[in-house]
Amino acid sequence: MNETRLLSRIAAGDGDALGKIIEKYSGYVQTIASNITVPPLQAEDVEEIAADVFLTLWSHADAVEEGRLKSYLAAITRNLAKNRLRYLHLTVPLEDEYMLIRLPDPEEQIDELFIRQLTRSAVDALPEPERSIFQRYYFLYQKTDEIAATLRINPATVRTKLARGREKLKAELIKRGYSCEVHHC
Repeated sequence: MNETRLLSRIAAGDGDALGKIIEKYSGYVQTIASNITVPPLQAEDVEEIAADVFLTLWSHADAVEEGRLKSYLAAITRNLAKNRLRYLHLTVPLEDEYMLIRLPDPEEQIDELFIRQLTRSAVDALPEPERSIFQRYYFLYQKTDEIAATLRINPATVRTKLARGREKLKAELIKRGYSCEVHHC
C-alpha cells in the first residue's frame, strides 16, 4: 500500500496503517535518534524518542506532504532527539555529529571519517564569532535567542552570522577538495 494512502488512513484514525509505517520505518527512526543521543542517553531513551516520533505522526499525518514521509520522520526524529538533549542539559561531542546514519561499507566509512575530519577542520577555520555561533547552533543545539543572550548580541545578528558561516564553511570545504556537486552542500 502506498504511503499517501497509509497517511490518509492514519489521519482517519486507522491504527493498523500506523503499524505498517512503524514496521517500515522503525529502524530508520531509531538509527537517527541513536546517532544523535547515544551516548549520553541509553537505548530506552532512543526507543522513547522513536515512540514519540510515531505519536507525532499519528497526530499530524494530514500535514505530511505527499512523497515526503521519510524526510518528515527524519526531521521529527532529529528535533525530538535534540530537544531531549536540551531538556537534560546534555551536549553531544562535535565529532559525533557529522554522520546521522552509519554506513556498514568500510570504504564508505573511511570516506565519512575523511568528511568528518575535513568538516571539523573547516569549522575550526571559521573566524570568530561565526565559529562559536555555528558550533553552538549546529552541534550544541542552542537556539538563536539562547546564543544571542550568551554572546550578548542581537538574535538577528546570530541568524546573519549563521548564514555567513554556512557560506564560509562551504567555501572552505570546496577549498579543501570536498565536492559540493557530488555531496549537495
